[in-house]
Amino acid sequence: MALFLDSAEPEAIRAAMPLGIFAGVTTNPALLSRIPLADQLEHLGEIARLCRKTLYLQAHGSSVEELERHASLLYEVAPGRTVIKLPMGREGLLACQALRARGVPVCLTALFSPLQVAAAALAGAHSAALYVGRVSARGEDGVAVAAQSRRVLSALHSSTRLLCASVKDPPTLLSLLEIPDADVTIPPTLQEALLSHPGTAEALEAFRAAARSRPPATP
Repeated sequence: MALFLDSAEPEAIRAAMPLGIFAGVTTNPALLSRIPLADQLEHLGEIARLCRKTLYLQAHGSSVEELERHASLLYEVAPGRTVIKLPMGREGLLACQALRARGVPVCLTALFSPLQVAAAALAGAHSAALYVGRVSARGEDGVAVAAQSRRVLSALHSSTRLLCASVKDPPTLLSLLEIPDADVTIPPTLQEALLSHPGTAEALEAFRAAARSRPPATP
């Protein structure tokens, strides 16, 4: 199991990565939308300098050739530790095969079903990004779909990683962490749930009070 930070904000990444709990950073075009297209590679380079671990960077394009070209540019941001995200579909699968032939790891993304996860595995993808929160928003149980997807990968004896994305709240995060061998990516807003609890705050205040009341050492 690995936990990733889903962000394109340098300040959030700078604050999170030294904590040691994140295996890397995931991004997507929506997270980068405020950055002018001409500046995005430079912006991703800054993210790569802040995160020296795995980076998930998403290629976009309306054809296989465009996806491959953009993927090649993205991979050079951090060669050897970049996973290229491609949209599930015919073009994404074809681009996946071309990139895999060049040794570029691919994550097929925007998945909503275990069958799509199976297709990603059969295509030899490094990982399959399931949009858990959006699955739930469509009326299904996103966590149950993630658990079933993980079982499908096991049945296929596949090395493809299940990456649970679109995680909206702490209860969903906790349920996903209970799925064996599933990776999860979370926004910075959920980070605090991993670090803080009212009970912890109360305990720390009690420790501070005890320290303040301790009698001075005898000379």
